[in-house]
Amino acid sequence: MPITTVTAAQDLCLPTIGTLAQTLRDALTAGASVRLDLSGVAAPDLSVLQLVQSARATAAQAGGALTLTAPAGAALRAVLERAGFLTRLSTADSEFWFHGDTAQ
Repeated sequence: MPITTVTAAQDLCLPTIGTLAQTLRDALTAGASVRLDLSGVAAPDLSVLQLVQSARATAAQAGGALTLTAPAGAALRAVLERAGFLTRLSTADSEFWFHGDTAQ
């Protein structure tokens, strides 16, 4: 099955999250592999983390995969830190958010 790349808008945050949510819903069909590009998101907020975590669960339940095109950058890492995601980072989460490299 081909890999679909979904690119988030630069202004992605709570007021604009609906567009990305719909795009991910459409892309995450049974067994689909989706690569999510968050590298251009300027000021992510908690809604971005919530959507990504939900999309990860949806992909896993459908037998597919959701990955990031690049490790989380500084802005996304800051939101992950503030939200407590980095307190007890599992190996799977480290691989997903940072491609295994948490020493950034």
